Amino acid sequence: MKKLLIILMCLVPLVGVGQYMKAPIHYDAPTAAGHIIKGHIKMYLNDSLTEVVVEKKNDRWVTMSLDKEAISKKVDKILQQGKPEFTGRTNGGYRFYINVYDVSDDTKVINSLDITIDAFTQQIKLIEIKL
Repeated sequence: MKKLLIILMCLVPLVGVGQYMKAPIHYDAPTAAGHIIKGHIKMYLNDSLTEVVVEKKNDRWVTMSLDKEAISKKVDKILQQGKPEFTGRTNGGYRFYINVYDVSDDTKVINSLDITIDAFTQQIKLIEIKL
């Protein structure tokens, strides 16, 4: 009887927790942005293709699906054009922004990266590059 009671006490909390899949409410965007600025974007990318949206001239947007290597090269090339800096976040940190400022003028934004993180996998889902 005691063994049955102990088993039931152990199983009851697991039933309530296992019903719902939970995602963290907030994401540590400043730390992730710091890693991306240092060139460690691969640790936030899936093995599958990730969607990249690039703004071209005359408000044209080009959507591409790229692998880890291509995204890493493209983002590193953009970040090396000036002084990158984490500028803000929205949606609990699951969407954050990195601006690349001109080296000689701190108010002139050369490029902007808008990065969206998937809440469940904690990996990058979408990168928007605004030129």
